[in-house]
Amino acid sequence: MPDLTLFKNETQRLLALQALNILDTPPEERFDRITRIAMQVFDVPFAMVSLVDAKRLWFKSSPGFYLTETSRAQSLCGYTILTDEVLVVEDTLLDSRSANKPWVTEEPHLRFYAGIAIKDSQGFNIGTLSILDHQPRTLTPGQISILTELAKVAESEVNAADLSQVTAKLIQSRKQLHQAVSQLRHNEQLNRLRNQVLELIARSEPLTEILTAIVTGVELEYPDMMCSILLMDDTGTKLTLKAAPSMPDFYNQAVDGLIIGENVGSCGTSAYTGKRVVVEDIASHPLWTSYTELAARAQLGSCWSEPIIDPEGKVLGTFAIYHKEKSAPSARDFHLIEQSAALASISIERAQANKLIWQQANFDGLTGLTNRNLMRELLKTALKNSRRNQQKLALICLDLDHFKAVNDSLGHNIGDELLIECAKRLLNCTRESDTVARLGGDEFLILIPELKNEALIEDIAGKILSSLSQPFQLQQELVYVSASLGIAIFPDDAADLDDLLKNADQAMYGAKSSGRGCFHYFTSGMRASIQNRLTLINDLRKAIDNRELHLLYQPIFEIASQKIYKAEALLRWHHPSRGMISPADFIPLAEESGLIIDIGNWVFEQACLQVAKWRKQYAENFQISINTSPLQYRNNTDSPSDWLAWLANYQLDADALTLEITENLLMNDYDQVNQRLAQLRDSGMEISIDDFGTGYSSLSYLKKFHIDYLKIDKSFIQKMSQGSDDLIICEAMVVMAKKLGIKVIAEGIESTEQMQLLKDMGCQYGQGYWLAKPLTVEQFETLLRSNTRYKV
Repeated sequence: MPDLTLFKNETQRLLALQALNILDTPPEERFDRITRIAMQVFDVPFAMVSLVDAKRLWFKSSPGFYLTETSRAQSLCGYTILTDEVLVVEDTLLDSRSANKPWVTEEPHLRFYAGIAIKDSQGFNIGTLSILDHQPRTLTPGQISILTELAKVAESEVNAADLSQVTAKLIQSRKQLHQAVSQLRHNEQLNRLRNQVLELIARSEPLTEILTAIVTGVELEYPDMMCSILLMDDTGTKLTLKAAPSMPDFYNQAVDGLIIGENVGSCGTSAYTGKRVVVEDIASHPLWTSYTELAARAQLGSCWSEPIIDPEGKVLGTFAIYHKEKSAPSARDFHLIEQSAALASISIERAQANKLIWQQANFDGLTGLTNRNLMRELLKTALKNSRRNQQKLALICLDLDHFKAVNDSLGHNIGDELLIECAKRLLNCTRESDTVARLGGDEFLILIPELKNEALIEDIAGKILSSLSQPFQLQQELVYVSASLGIAIFPDDAADLDDLLKNADQAMYGAKSSGRGCFHYFTSGMRASIQNRLTLINDLRKAIDNRELHLLYQPIFEIASQKIYKAEALLRWHHPSRGMISPADFIPLAEESGLIIDIGNWVFEQACLQVAKWRKQYAENFQISINTSPLQYRNNTDSPSDWLAWLANYQLDADALTLEITENLLMNDYDQVNQRLAQLRDSGMEISIDDFGTGYSSLSYLKKFHIDYLKIDKSFIQKMSQGSDDLIICEAMVVMAKKLGIKVIAEGIESTEQMQLLKDMGCQYGQGYWLAKPLTVEQFETLLRSNTRYKV
């Protein structure tokens, strides 16, 4: 197999090498100087000037290396001379040409190689200049350029005709080498500064500290320079001082707040135009005419200013370099000022991003008020200060009255505008030392620290109530709301943060119970109420397993025939120590605690069991209706899917159960509710609106949701009499429902007159104590057996 490391004109190359008469000659300083420079510049342990003979690699200069020659086959230089490019092997263990070489696998364990061919005067590649290291590494384009220049110096030495020629070339090459080394050091200095600044940015250090590090970093590397960074203010018309540690204080004070524009020195003009401004002689330059005395006092001779620009082209500020003498920038200086401004831009962008993240995490996006997260931290600090200074503080929990009605009737856009305007009014009613926070929805918190007397609280609360009671002009709408305020005082009402929040919230509900539009202090009775609530919730968690829950069934009659076709399942809780607890008391607790999901599913399954029995025993079309909670229709629950599974499990048609929902459910989360109701309706299950007429207008939803039944609320039925408004309303509901193909059930029938009026207006179904009260299963079945009037 031919040797791939040989030239086609190998014979001529070897003859040219022999003609130089360098092989096997003693070391010479002129070559050793080159290898020492290479070792120093590249910070490597070995550098060599090698001559590639027929079968050996002979080292003309190899300071510190333990061999004077080696086999050509064992070297990488045999490959290097095949090309005019620099051969770089970043890791010799990973390169097939060197991985198995003894000098790699054994002492001295060399892991890096870079070399370039040395030519004779005829252009033959007769040797190499190479550098080696014990560690893998890379070379930058600048370093490759330096190695190339050093190789040219070595070529000059090899081909020198006389000492003067060698000396002249050496001087020129060394000058070029000096420039290359100078540029390399400049780049390394910038890299160090960049890494230092990026580390500060990564640690999220304050912007002022980062900008000062940029300025001092440049001044440290270039002591003849003085630097400054000025940033644009929020108006985009002024520059504010951020970093200028070496500039005189009086000068910094003079430029802080500098209005940008044309002919406003170097920085003011640069910020105004968005372009670099170089003033080599301040004393004679027209841009500095208005500031020559200031510059002379500060002993400034020149000023070069670079605009700091973000990726979108917006001017953020300026980076400036000053000299005490007149000075013209070099290409290196232009690079320095440009890179420094770029670093400042990165720092400012990151600081702005961090500020935005912090803002979003701690402030309400709609109103700009403190949010729940930050308010808790501020409350913790305020409580510590109050304990230390033995001072009281007050916490006001505020909830807007009737906000939901505004949202539902006028839309969320108006609702959002209302919240924004309420926030403004709250800020106007409080002191600068107070904190107003929005917790979410229409609920706000107001922290009043350093409370000296309760008169202050009442003054603030009174202002708030008065301010919020005034009308709000929102777009074309005039909106009226009020507020309910709950007040808790530390340390009188609570010893810690959570109790203070809880008690203020409880006091707010006390204000709502007192008629809304007022404020209410927390009382010890409320504390007992809270404890009672928590106890009931804990007991309710165990109610299903302890078999404390049961269902009663109230018959639903067909009014024309007075036959029983349906029944409404009514949940009851028999507490082991408190006896019967009203659903009005425990259902809200179940919804608040999330227990309504498990309880609602239990009710559904019990109703499935019962209707399956009664369909076999009495009639195949018998129905049971059950009350459901809005929480059961949310996307984070599986209730609707579970219901369909239970119907299938008990081999029931979907119309065996009717789901009763409230009008409010249809007014909220339309898309979500519609999707769930559509799933149930498609299965054949029927939907009934409970307490119809007591909520907000929902007529537009009746067809959208394909409702099967309307249940007229008992408040209309009980007041209904011949010629009454309630009778007219009920008749209208029945007519409307018939037109829409919806059946009507009247609730709360308590008299013969009511029954007759409902029959006359064509109402199909009714229920109430006049017909039958809620019954146990046994009582319900007895009713059916004992009275033929009720026969199904």
